[in-house]
Amino acid sequence: MIKLTNQNVESELKAYCQRWLAYLSQNEFSQAHTLVSTPNNYGARWGQKDITEAIFDYFGNEVDFNIENTDIAFCSPEFMECNDGSYLFGFYFPVNGEITDLTVEFEFSHIKGNEYSATINDIHVL
Repeated sequence: MIKLTNQNVESELKAYCQRWLAYLSQNEFSQAHTLVSTPNNYGARWGQKDITEAIFDYFGNEVDFNIENTDIAFCSPEFMECNDGSYLFGFYFPVNGEITDLTVEFEFSHIKGNEYSATINDIHVL
């Protein structure tokens, strides 16, 4: 869950996603997992197993990988406010020293007041 101040929603969501990426770059998958408060429509919360599988699907099973804590500003971020009051924030996943074609899409859904749940809809190649 995230509490937004509504001062600059896009900036706040970018910082939230950057923190998720920082945890992954430090191999702190359990910490990153705590930032994803709600499963997506398929029941996935995108823990270590799901993220690893997405990376292996992209690079191949034989590759070692390193998730980079690259500034999301360099990862082609996209922010969208939806009609239902939710927000989408997506970016290309930086892995092994490159900005990959893997897209991470977060969704932040309004709960009450300034509280929003955080979901990863998918990590995939567009």
